Amino acid sequence: MNDQNYEVIVVGAGHAGVEAALSSAKIGKKTALINLYGDKIATMPCNPSIGGPAKGIVVREIDALGGEMGKAADATALQTKLLNSSRGPGVWALRVQSDKIAYSKYMENVVKNTPNLTLVIGAVLDLIIDEQNHIQGVILQDGRKITAQAVVLTTGTYLKADVLMGHSRTSSGPNGEITTTGLSKTLADYGFVLSRFKTGTPPRVFQDSVDLSQASLEPGTDAKLSFSSQTKTFTSVEKQAMCYLIHSTPQTKAIVEANLAASAMYSGKEVGTGPRYCPSFEDKIVRFASKETHQIFIEPESLSLNTFYVQGFSTSMPIEVQDQMLRSLPGFANVRVQKWAYAIEYDCLDPQQLKPSLETKLIHGLFTAGQINGTSGYEEAAGQGLIAGINATRLIDDQPPLILGRDQAYIGVMIDDLITKGVWEPYRLLTSRAEHRLLLRNDNAEIRLRKIGHEMKLVSQTDYEEFLEQQAKVKQIVSELKTTRFSPKSELAMRLIATSQAVINQGLSAYEILKQPKVDLKEFEPYFPNLTTISDTLAQSIVINCRFEGYVENEKKQAARFAKLERKLIPTDLNYELVANLATEARQKLMKVRPFSIGQASRITGVNPADIQMLLFYLKNNYASDRKI
Repeated sequence: MNDQNYEVIVVGAGHAGVEAALSSAKIGKKTALINLYGDKIATMPCNPSIGGPAKGIVVREIDALGGEMGKAADATALQTKLLNSSRGPGVWALRVQSDKIAYSKYMENVVKNTPNLTLVIGAVLDLIIDEQNHIQGVILQDGRKITAQAVVLTTGTYLKADVLMGHSRTSSGPNGEITTTGLSKTLADYGFVLSRFKTGTPPRVFQDSVDLSQASLEPGTDAKLSFSSQTKTFTSVEKQAMCYLIHSTPQTKAIVEANLAASAMYSGKEVGTGPRYCPSFEDKIVRFASKETHQIFIEPESLSLNTFYVQGFSTSMPIEVQDQMLRSLPGFANVRVQKWAYAIEYDCLDPQQLKPSLETKLIHGLFTAGQINGTSGYEEAAGQGLIAGINATRLIDDQPPLILGRDQAYIGVMIDDLITKGVWEPYRLLTSRAEHRLLLRNDNAEIRLRKIGHEMKLVSQTDYEEFLEQQAKVKQIVSELKTTRFSPKSELAMRLIATSQAVINQGLSAYEILKQPKVDLKEFEPYFPNLTTISDTLAQSIVINCRFEGYVENEKKQAARFAKLERKLIPTDLNYELVANLATEARQKLMKVRPFSIGQASRITGVNPADIQMLLFYLKNNYASDRKI
């Protein structure tokens, strides 16, 4: 068979692989995307949704940088919701219920029609690595050799995967697909530390077998919100698909408790570590023993399928126990199952073996992204894939890598967490992980990252100019809000009193009036016509910046103070044995992680402020004082 030559190879066409391959190809590199199948691109083997707390902001960031996930999610959304809207804007998050069939088809079409990108069908057996530990390409199971200057591994849950159901263990990828085994051995042979992680998925049931009269409705929103700034059309809430909410019953709990020994997790056999924040249903019963019931969401999977996804009901119980569990749920007495639940166990590597660019420390030119790095979730995978794809091209061009700071993006928070702290269970991005979350909001992703996307050649000149025009319009609107005043007897003041939004006792600018929490920005549209020409997301941004102005400025100052620590670089070849008075644990952790800056070193678990002081003292006395980024 003919060998093939590319500049970048991406292994795996899941959510990480698609973003990695698209970014590499759009930047101009000849890219091969290797996948087990030609028609299973960016599939959703678990929940049919995109977004959610923190995750939704990541999708906005991917779009701002020029990625594809946001566009795909908008184009194939069955329902749209803004989560946590009753709380502070730092935790607002967009989530869409996705048509999983349409989403995959959308991404397949994009992949197959992107210049410089070739979809190669096959399973990767091994890596080609030279004597200097530089990546040279991959070898497929059919003997083909494909060469490249950079390789991105995005193997998801397919790396030496086992499907668990009851006491059975089957070597298989998700949904009975192929798994890969050769890569695990290669990575281990080159010194990579591998772990076994586990995730699970719930049953899928036929819609017409569920009595929804016993469920409460979970509708979407009529607000014109989207992941992508390029989305211009929106579906009214009346035309969106409906989701539903039920609760498990005490009978469900009793069934699980009586059959715990039948679960793969509680069988007494060794099983990989599962996700803390998305536990199996039997894990919920054990961990929250005092709770009699648990929330379960009933969600449509696709307009082309007659199935519901039973969110919150993942399990590794055998089929006969799953059947009892399902029939104990409200409205499920006559349920028919299209696909039974299962757990899947797979190999992943210790992400502390990665550089901030997501290039591995052990093999030059080899990058990893997604669940192979110990994360969970489509969105976390896609964010890593985008960065890995960008940095693979920059490595080839001998350019410095793109590294997003913790005050720039949730993607930056995630990658820094992975490489600095490592993982001992599947990592899930949470708003609580971001110390600057008031700066990393759903509404301001473009402001933070659009310019970077343009510099990376992923945002076109036309799209970037449109962004600049919109920002100029927002700036003009804010200026007008600050300079236009309204008296207590004005028509606006009277209307705000009549609708219980605000009481105006003195002359105030529109901006000062907007600071009051109940005032709707739409009240100003008759006086500021430009307000009707901007998106709901930009309108949100105006309100948030107005009402949280002081908090945002304080957060920016704090981020600037932290940034000074990031600019104090540490030599990558520093001999930590020579640094006096370091605690033993700190010395061991520093030698393992080899942080690139004092800021990163300070975030390593087990490295204390006293250790940082000793490190700073050593650097001051042994290295030039101008070591800055």
